[in-house]
Amino acid sequence: MAKEVAYIRSSGMYVPDNIVTNDDLPQQLNTNDEWVQQRSGIRERRYAEPGQRCSDLAKKAVENLLEKGKVQADEIDCIIFATLSPDFLFPGAGVFLQEKLGWADRTIPCYDIRQQCSGFVYGLQMAQAFVESGMYQNVLLVGAEIHSNALDYSERGRAVSVLFGDGAAVTVISRSPDDRSRILLSETQADGRGALNGIHMKIFDIGKKPIMDYDPHEFDQNADFYPEMPSSKNLFSNAVRRMTEVSLSALTRAGLSAEDVDWVLPHQANMRINRMVAEHLKIPDDKVLYNIQKYGNTTAATIPLLLAEFSDNGIILRGDLLLMVAFGSGFTWGAAVVRY
Repeated sequence: MAKEVAYIRSSGMYVPDNIVTNDDLPQQLNTNDEWVQQRSGIRERRYAEPGQRCSDLAKKAVENLLEKGKVQADEIDCIIFATLSPDFLFPGAGVFLQEKLGWADRTIPCYDIRQQCSGFVYGLQMAQAFVESGMYQNVLLVGAEIHSNALDYSERGRAVSVLFGDGAAVTVISRSPDDRSRILLSETQADGRGALNGIHMKIFDIGKKPIMDYDPHEFDQNADFYPEMPSSKNLFSNAVRRMTEVSLSALTRAGLSAEDVDWVLPHQANMRINRMVAEHLKIPDDKVLYNIQKYGNTTAATIPLLLAEFSDNGIILRGDLLLMVAFGSGFTWGAAVVRY
């Protein structure tokens, strides 16, 4: 009996209507358009409306996927939700999405994963394993984030807050009808020594008593409620090194080389990082896809946003060889080689 192989069957996306340019950012950040673009390549990002939650954005992305008609809602038998900004601390966002889609009566399982910027690649590896083992037939993989309501808009937080935007994108991972489209290989890694050296947000420290002591008028005290990045240089160098290494490893294990790649879909954290990775891989920049200039860093949503946007506009075609690669806080990183 032939081994089942998984493929990316379809994708969908949603970004909020509210466009926030670099010049629209709060004045207390003490920044400007030139400063942000030079450091990240970002011109604008999207912010969710007040009251919108992460699962609301994900629901709209699923609706976009279903409108394409390549997948029927009743075919989906598992949800994997990657996010660092769930609706609540617990339960996870997956069950909220399931209920909002009207799927609760089918009691399909919901997995929530928190690998930040690497979330989609980690989730893709999980979905591939689920499908190829026969455990599930059609896995909905979600990457969604709402950052805008949890950023430090003081000058202290500007190095982080200018980077992030809100958005959601989804894919369905299914059994491939043939060998032409398939997830060839995925590889994930982590190094916990980077947990507090990269971007992180404490919110509460379980070692403290009480674990939360919040006074809305004490701004310095509230620093734990905002993401912080102790060393951007350390993060930058680790991202370039790890993304390059894992890309080469995944391609080699798949029996391929960088020359075989049609499109690179890198995590959209920083345009300079991605260009340096492509340079190390000897992949021309015109094969590297970007939308960071429009959406900023949407962490777990960046790679599926690229896939949905560039397949919808006819850039990514069936049969193309895709290299998906990400690096995130933790440190976590990974790559996937996909024959789309």
